[in-house]
Amino acid sequence: MAKKPVIISRADAVSRIDKMVPILYQNIFNAIRIESTMEAGNSIIISDFKGKNFYGADAVNTIMQSLSHDLSLHLSRLYDIGVRNRHVNKRDVASIPLLIRLLRQKRCQNELAKRARNWLPTMPHLAEQFESDCLSAISSASQSYSDTFRGPYGRSGLKLLKEFRDNFLAHSLMKEQQRRPIYLQLFRLNDCARNFIHFAQLAVTGNNSDLKDYEEMFRKDAEHFWRRALNASFQVSAD
Repeated sequence: MAKKPVIISRADAVSRIDKMVPILYQNIFNAIRIESTMEAGNSIIISDFKGKNFYGADAVNTIMQSLSHDLSLHLSRLYDIGVRNRHVNKRDVASIPLLIRLLRQKRCQNELAKRARNWLPTMPHLAEQFESDCLSAISSASQSYSDTFRGPYGRSGLKLLKEFRDNFLAHSLMKEQQRRPIYLQLFRLNDCARNFIHFAQLAVTGNNSDLKDYEEMFRKDAEHFWRRALNASFQVSAD
């Protein structure tokens, strides 16, 4: 017998959207912090310390590897599609693929656009502008998700990330896991997730805070840390 379709109401669909967005935002916030720390460290090591011996180099490599594993876990959660043998409407994970599936539904777009008209109840004259902003943000989120699969590090990066997560990070499978995502793949996926979640949050909550601002702040803080730590290590090595 054919399985009955699992249909959820419009209210339940929008409720799922509301629950996913803050969870995804917290994940990408942490992922941006990790990426910024990695990028700053790599940049300073390459520009100032490449080819030089410094005290604690093995520890630095361990830190960078741990950060890459942590970023891989965050990205795995962000791009998780859930258990395949459960209907998509019954999967209990918050992820970008499941959120975009709902955001692309016309019924959800209509409800979010109607809700957006009341973002600032004290300014009813802006209701139409807010509705337009909401729909535009949904369109931009959809485009950001599509962009994830383009380029040399997109689709291949997602495939390799899933293999790495399944075989090494989440489980100790008796499989030989030699390949792992390179930094460029992780950073590319993270940037796409950042863009998507920025627009998704705007569409759902009206909050237009730019995650790139946080990324710049984290990068400056990380540069300060790495430069002081590596200079101190190099000085010890020289002594």
